[in-house]
Amino acid sequence: MADFQPQDVIPEVFHPYFPRDAALPHYVASKFNMSESLTTLSAGVGLLAVISIILLARARTSLTGKDKLIVIWMIVCAGIHIILEGYFSFNHATLAGKQSVLADLWREYAHSDSRYLTSDPFTVIMEGITAVFDGSFAIVTAYGILADSPIRYPAQLITSLAQLYGDVLYMATNYMENYKHTNPHPYYFYFYFVTLNAFWIVIPTYLIVDACKNIYRGMLIAQRATTIKKSN
Repeated sequence: MADFQPQDVIPEVFHPYFPRDAALPHYVASKFNMSESLTTLSAGVGLLAVISIILLARARTSLTGKDKLIVIWMIVCAGIHIILEGYFSFNHATLAGKQSVLADLWREYAHSDSRYLTSDPFTVIMEGITAVFDGSFAIVTAYGILADSPIRYPAQLITSLAQLYGDVLYMATNYMENYKHTNPHPYYFYFYFVTLNAFWIVIPTYLIVDACKNIYRGMLIAQRATTIKKSN
């Protein structure tokens, strides 16, 4: 009989995430259940929307309905990027075992992508950039709209392009690994992973096109004005 080796022991899994052999020795169950986590997230988004409405009421210029919605979107994005994703970036190494509201939210979302609990290098870097870069430019975009500043469309283009690029890379890397980090249950895959991330694909794509059209229109007007000035 071959000698028994300690490494032959299959470790017992104490967490609910995929892949089932993901190493999470510091995992601690969340205090909030799924419905409580989603309610907390919805309340946070609602608070950011209220802040946006207050700022819109103090805008220096009359805004279209579309511009008002973009302000709300950008401020909500800034809050999510800076607060939620920033929290992840600073606490990724201990997130699986931390006891806090934000840690519970990440543990819930991690059912759709366990890379958030394993300090996956790509995820940590991507979220760090998103928190600092995307969050900051989302604020600049909202300011540009509220103040009727020329910075609005360049900032909108930069913010939306960064969001789209980051989200596509994030989803594509999971796809390339055959979604092994995702719980195969339809709720976690189609709602958490696909639907929630689709917001940062569909809306930024629209805003990129909108920004490009307006920048082109502005450059065309400036070009014509220069031509007329030279002819005079």
